[in-house]
Amino acid sequence: MKNLYIYLVLTLIFAFGCKKDEHPVPNYRFTAYIDLMLPDYNRQVFTVRYDRYGNRVGVAGVIVYRMAGDEYYVFERYCPHDQKLTCAVEIAPGNTTAVCPCCESEFLIAVPDGDVIDGPSVYSLKSYRTRMDGNFLVIYN
Repeated sequence: MKNLYIYLVLTLIFAFGCKKDEHPVPNYRFTAYIDLMLPDYNRQVFTVRYDRYGNRVGVAGVIVYRMAGDEYYVFERYCPHDQKLTCAVEIAPGNTTAVCPCCESEFLIAVPDGDVIDGPSVYSLKSYRTRMDGNFLVIYN
């Protein structure tokens, strides 16, 4: 009987003790090709809402931050705190942070994680993967 009790307790600990918080931004599958030769996309920081075929990029669009060379950081604009399409984060003056106009959370976009640096959000911005294909930046998840 004692072994059964120990087994039951260990099972409950493993089943409910290792709960992982999931990021609140919906997981929207997409692949977008961004032509970096176009004037709108040859800046250090820019936003993209639709690709050249009219397909939506991310949930509420993305912010693209260009590092040196062909390295890019791409973040979802959907605020992880407010979770509303009308609260898409915007690039702040200085081009290294982004701010939610609703909750005023501020996120660092000049690093790969999109960390929260101010405001009520407990989640960083959701990041997406990138690769280069000629002159095109491919953004996907």
